[in-house]
Amino acid sequence: MRIIYCHHAEREVNPHKLRSQADDITSNGFKDAQLVAEALSNQKVTAIYTSDFYRCKKTAQILNQTFEVPVYEEPRFNEVGSVEGESWKACIERNIAAINDILTKYNDDATIICVTSGVNLSAFVCANLGLKPSDDFPFMGATNCAPIEFYFSTPTHYREVKFVRDYKALEYRKNKNYMVLSPTQSELKTYLRYELRRQAELMDIFTKKAPREDYLMKLGELERAQDLGEVETKKYLTNKLAIDTIQLIKDICATENIDFAGIQTTTALDLNEEQCIKNYTAYVERLFYLDTKTSDTLMLIYSTLVSYINYNELPYDDVVQTTALTEEQQGSFYNGKLIYRLK
Repeated sequence: MRIIYCHHAEREVNPHKLRSQADDITSNGFKDAQLVAEALSNQKVTAIYTSDFYRCKKTAQILNQTFEVPVYEEPRFNEVGSVEGESWKACIERNIAAINDILTKYNDDATIICVTSGVNLSAFVCANLGLKPSDDFPFMGATNCAPIEFYFSTPTHYREVKFVRDYKALEYRKNKNYMVLSPTQSELKTYLRYELRRQAELMDIFTKKAPREDYLMKLGELERAQDLGEVETKKYLTNKLAIDTIQLIKDICATENIDFAGIQTTTALDLNEEQCIKNYTAYVERLFYLDTKTSDTLMLIYSTLVSYINYNELPYDDVVQTTALTEEQQGSFYNGKLIYRLK
């Protein structure tokens, strides 16, 4: 596996304030990050991991405008001193633990970008050379936006990733070719956002008859696809999509300590289907930007969903009740889903 270590872009320093995790990057740093993305554009990047320092997340966001892959926050990549009383050895050890977790999650031909701070380079070198961490291990500072490639051998080979509800786990556990792994909080948070984006794509699919039938058949419901009329097929799929979307919004609230009751609203605009899809897509994209308030964006998504439900003449109260029943019986993405990796 190829892991590309990348120091964050040039940090904006205010001489009148102490340096902090919230420091932004400079305009030159922004340009440097774009140049790095251009230089790496021929790489088939699988994912980006970043420390939860703002300057690192901002750099990762700029890089991802080129790659458009999942971006995961990994607090173990925070630099030394971010944990009170932590030794240099302990800092290296937690960095290496994060690297080792990444190695178990992807196959040998994956390329991962890790955006961290300068002193973290020591941990990447230590991990790559298989050296034992110590307080005497040298600080290997890196210049701003300096990408450095490391090659690691992965302990396990995977071909695909499956997210499966917990109640279906048994059939996979019976198969020795599967290994069950729990997602980190950051991976789960990112996954939920991508699932919401996928719901927008389904909204668009469900506007056309042939793709609706094809989607039903992919769900293994060939008989239903053949028996239902066009109107009933549309209502069935729209109802399923609405239930899953409400559940995803609830789960995002759970992962980010947001009060779902404050998000839930029956206030909706009188929109046609095309307008609903356009608004929904635009609001979901806002969740991928650092400077938007998640709770406000989720409220806009929920309101648009209610507009979509109303347009398709579905009973809103029934959708909400079915969502609660589904969560009780099948679990949710937040509480009931595990990651399965096929060897």
